[in-house]
Amino acid sequence: MADEIKETAGTETPEQAPKKKKSWKGKRLPIVIAAVVVVTVLGVAGWAWRATPQFCDTICHSTMGKYYDSFVNDSTSLAYQHASAVNNQCLGCHEQTLSQSMHQTQAQLAGSYSEPFEKVVFSNDFCLQSGCHTGGGVMPGATESSTADYPFDPHSTYHGVQQCNSCHLMHDQSVFTCASCHQVGAWEGEGGVPDGWVVMELGDGKTGGVPDGWTTPMLVQQERGE
Repeated sequence: MADEIKETAGTETPEQAPKKKKSWKGKRLPIVIAAVVVVTVLGVAGWAWRATPQFCDTICHSTMGKYYDSFVNDSTSLAYQHASAVNNQCLGCHEQTLSQSMHQTQAQLAGSYSEPFEKVVFSNDFCLQSGCHTGGGVMPGATESSTADYPFDPHSTYHGVQQCNSCHLMHDQSVFTCASCHQVGAWEGEGGVPDGWVVMELGDGKTGGVPDGWTTPMLVQQERGE
């Protein structure tokens, strides 16, 4: 009997202590901090990316492709020539709030927009603001006209102060509006057509001096079928 009791006692196993449940309380703070850091980094990177032409091309390529190409690839466009001045950022000129950017992105993704887009018009004050063209003096209202030494100064105030964008187009071929009236005769006896300019047909057998790479109002009208 004693042996049986001893044998039974020898086979008994002690009760195992219940396993403690893992507590996440101590790990919550590091997880929250890591999440905040990740969201902050992504937010800062996204905010910087939205100012670049790559953002416009990636999100809105079907509608912004032309503007992207003229800003990044077309070395003859004014947009391309201004890229370095605005640190290669579209928002250097096209200033927007975050809500405006979100609205435009939503419209693009939903297809709720109409083409052609309304032309963005910048005033002379915008172009001649400090840090841009004021120092170079390229228009009346700046220090002086950069073409003041030309025999026929297209930047003179003879016809009043004109808007920069009446000739200078950023994403399209610039149009020499003066050629609507002034022909080559305006240069004759005055030193001739300036260097770097070309003589183009103005219609009705007339010719005029035009900056190389520019077009004329007549050609624009022909392209539009007017």
